Amino acid sequence: MAADKMEEITHRGKLPILVGGSTSLAIPLLHEAIKRQYRFIAATLVPRQSTYWQFIQVSASEMLERGLLDELEELRDLQQSLLADNACFHKGVWKAIGYQEFYPYLEADTSCSSRQSSFQRGLALMNANTLQYSFHQLEWIRSILSPFLNQAGVVCHIELERKISSGWSIVGPPFLRLVEIELTFTSGGSSPGNDPKHIDAAKKLAFALHQHNFKLVYGGGTTGIMGAIASTLVTLSGPSAVQGIIPVALAKYEERVTKKSADPSKFGRRTVVKDMHTRKRLMIDAVIGGTPGSGFVALSGGYGTLEELLETTTWYQLGIHQCGICVFDVCGFYKGLLDWVHQAALAGFVGTEDATILRIATTAEEAIGYLGSQNGRYSRKGQLEWD
Repeated sequence: MAADKMEEITHRGKLPILVGGSTSLAIPLLHEAIKRQYRFIAATLVPRQSTYWQFIQVSASEMLERGLLDELEELRDLQQSLLADNACFHKGVWKAIGYQEFYPYLEADTSCSSRQSSFQRGLALMNANTLQYSFHQLEWIRSILSPFLNQAGVVCHIELERKISSGWSIVGPPFLRLVEIELTFTSGGSSPGNDPKHIDAAKKLAFALHQHNFKLVYGGGTTGIMGAIASTLVTLSGPSAVQGIIPVALAKYEERVTKKSADPSKFGRRTVVKDMHTRKRLMIDAVIGGTPGSGFVALSGGYGTLEELLETTTWYQLGIHQCGICVFDVCGFYKGLLDWVHQAALAGFVGTEDATILRIATTAEEAIGYLGSQNGRYSRKGQLEWD
């Protein structure tokens, strides 16, 4: 039923948000979400240990003020009608923390002098059992949920520190920033080049991607420019921030040359495909299908880097996408290409508007600024009918 409800929400153009739920139901529902090809992110709340006991006490007081005892009395009435007044604290809704703890208080005569002490004992027991149950939940998150999410390759999985009376004002903003994660497809050489400034630029771009909460899609290599940006971003943001896509032939070749296989803990998640066309199509589609703010960056590289750069530029020219495209120009590396674009425009082979598709960045921050939509720049998006 929950999965069908997610489908209904999605069809209305809204975003399904799953909150809470029992540990026994969460994993099956997530399995169903993966089966239905949902692309999802996860945020878990973990307690700040120094103040968590205080948090539990404050929360209990707030629940009592909002009518907890009235709800528990309704559960008792339900028990009387459905269970012939036989108390059962390990079945259905009667398992809820608070019911068993306050049951002696609910059963006590209102005129009984010891009723208040029953209330205090119930409150103390509820707080203690809540703390114990929270430890059980934390262990489940760390031993079962987190490994499952990592294996499933969620877009991003973070743990947010739970604060007293945090509410949506604390939890909401970082979670919503995750929903708005941008993707960048970065082209770069499998060689480091002769000047260490090229590797340094790749690392600086990785740092900027981390600061701006970008996820990287790249060619899956572990050496040269590709390896530098991937490994740096994994160090900063974790393996889920990097998705490599590489043809099987190149994966085998790289493994023979380096004498080791790609380590996901160092270079992020990796998908091996059958050929170059599939690789490039998946990388480009990932960015085009990303949220506004996604785009393409070309670092220093050779034929393959240039081919990927020009294809994404051509697709922009044809209106297939309107993501930002830029070259990270290190020490004038792309001067020849930029001169050619200028000459092609002068000679009438590239239109005036199309001559400005490629943006030129000389710093990592500048490259980030050029991603996303082209900020009102000319685009043929929608003029041609592409499937």
